[in-house]
Amino acid sequence: MGDAITISSGGGIAVDTAALDAAAAVLASAADELHNAATQFVLCEHRIPALFLGIPTSPALVASRLSETGGRADELAGALRAASATYTLVELRVAYDVAIAAGDEAGAVDAQRAIDTFEAQHPDAVATADAALADARAAGEGPVLDAFWGGLPLWVVGVPVVSLVGMALAQVRSSGQGTVAAGTRVAPGGTAANLVPLPVSQNATAPRTLADAAARIPASGDARVRIEQYVRAGGGRTFAVYVTGTRSMSGADPWDMTSNVQSFTGHRSDALATVEAALVEAGAEPGDEVLGWGHSQGGMSVGQLAQTGVYDMQVVGTFGSPTSVDVGADTLSVQVRHTDDPVASLAVGHPDRVGAEQSFLVERTVDEAGGLHDLTLPAHHLETYVQTAEAADASGDPRVIALHDRLSELADAELVEVREYGAERDTDRGSFYPQSSTRNRP
Repeated sequence: MGDAITISSGGGIAVDTAALDAAAAVLASAADELHNAATQFVLCEHRIPALFLGIPTSPALVASRLSETGGRADELAGALRAASATYTLVELRVAYDVAIAAGDEAGAVDAQRAIDTFEAQHPDAVATADAALADARAAGEGPVLDAFWGGLPLWVVGVPVVSLVGMALAQVRSSGQGTVAAGTRVAPGGTAANLVPLPVSQNATAPRTLADAAARIPASGDARVRIEQYVRAGGGRTFAVYVTGTRSMSGADPWDMTSNVQSFTGHRSDALATVEAALVEAGAEPGDEVLGWGHSQGGMSVGQLAQTGVYDMQVVGTFGSPTSVDVGADTLSVQVRHTDDPVASLAVGHPDRVGAEQSFLVERTVDEAGGLHDLTLPAHHLETYVQTAEAADASGDPRVIALHDRLSELADAELVEVREYGAERDTDRGSFYPQSSTRNRP
């Protein structure tokens, strides 16, 4: 199992190209100075003694070393400029793809015009950008297609339901709906299921770490949604909602393929409507502070909950979500994704960071070797994501520490109320298509 994690600000481009260009300019200037100095040593060769700074040498040797160093500086400056051009071109192409996925024809035209202009100015960057994008797409689509085709024969012998989720969603990846732009509203659809309150211990405290939050997401048993309310001694309250992933193919359970496809296509799912009903049942009111945490389909739900604008979403934390939602500049976005998780690979990603200033993306390759065991999607299991979250917590990354600090603000809550809910539909509709309803809509 892989242990190395990568923590970044997210986005298709995590490199400051302006900084690369600035560094290249400094190196180029230094190279010029070194070359000039070498020339001066050659011109003054007869006037400089063989003993230079106490070291026996010759002006010709010094000039040669200066010239070599200047040449290396030139090469490095060129490499930095080439890297900057490649990153910029990739960024422009990703922006074009995002515009196409969002149906933004004007934006796509502008992006294509910028691509054409940049490629004409930097023809050497075209091939490297092509290669970088091809590698990225192969890394993202390969596991999805492998799971789809390789998983079919094992369906009858008990492949976990979550692998079926990956197979079905793989068919709609090409729609580009794994990336949700800022300001996008959830389309109508979905009906809340009947909530089933479950007994739960009230002896709880607020989570202190990313792994602590991940571990509270229901992964087995009857619970589908967990809601914690933190009431502060000085007044005010905050809610946290933890949402499970897919539990069935279809039937009475709203955490099924019907809700998966509803959410992935941008509609309010039965699962999201049920989460909204659970928040209301727990006492949450429009404008209340909410921290949303979800695994897989639950990640889509908490992302869409932020899109509704009903609550003041402080944090949206997702683990293996098949979508990546730009939650806006006021919400901390925390995304944890495994590069060999076919479900998470459906979220193509954004060209820039999403969320508030200290938002971050955690990535890990769970099993670099791969094999037949991957057909059960071990990289998608919640317990594996908890392990990755633990590694992130121990990383010392300042963005993760900032999350810890934010969570610690809830530690002094005077009262922590915990509720868990199961859910059951009135009827088995079994449809993969959005259901129109007006219930539980803000």
